[in-house]
Amino acid sequence: MTNERPPIRIGTAERDAAMKALGAHLEAGRLDVDEYGDRSARASVATTAPELAELFDDLPAPHPVLPGIAGPVLPAAAPPPAPPARREPSGLQMWGPRLMAVTPFLALGLFFLTRTWVVFLLIPVVAVLLGSQQRGR
Repeated sequence: MTNERPPIRIGTAERDAAMKALGAHLEAGRLDVDEYGDRSARASVATTAPELAELFDDLPAPHPVLPGIAGPVLPAAAPPPAPPARREPSGLQMWGPRLMAVTPFLALGLFFLTRTWVVFLLIPVVAVLLGSQQRGR
């Protein structure tokens, strides 16, 4: 008496998964139309997991998940990359937005003191200077 178990039977879900995987291989150009037709016909009448698994023996992923069949052996995953070192913000990065927010009020105050509109040109001048300094980094 042997201890071998019969192959596990499959259902519609497994056959559908195999058809999707074969379609992905057809789109990737790994299968031509005739070979796809042959394999999909065999997949549609398969009754056990090994019958479906042999359709993917010579193909890379994607493979359908089949009961009782071990998936392809994947290489050990590389450890996740270390997060980038956190840099402290520079003085310009910290004070630039604040300076830009204060500039219109400064220009308005200078306008009331000098009664000349030219001081409003301070706003775009400060914006250009701050922007060029940040892009130059």
